[in-house]
Amino acid sequence: MITKVKLQNWRCHGNTELEFLAGTNVIIGVMGAGKSAVLDAISFALFGTFPALNTKKASLDTCIMNKPQQKNKASVELFFTVGEKDYSILREVVLGKGTT
Repeated sequence: MITKVKLQNWRCHGNTELEFLAGTNVIIGVMGAGKSAVLDAISFALFGTFPALNTKKASLDTCIMNKPQQKNKASVELFFTVGEKDYSILREVVLGKGTT
């Protein structure tokens, strides 16, 4: 189960931390608030990609926050539990250099 996601300079999320509880969790907000960005970040953390990246509608550099000013890197940290064990994944995107 995914327990937490931390976004740093990921699209419109300068510094966002979301915690998830057992059961159904809902992400709501107005258009452009960053709901899809959260889902893309979770997919990116788990698989190293997300649908818009696969279809070339986005590039890794477009995932890095550029307003009000261009940032140099973005990161997604995902925390999850499998059975009794806790895990975390950290992926970073560096402007012009790709992912680590």
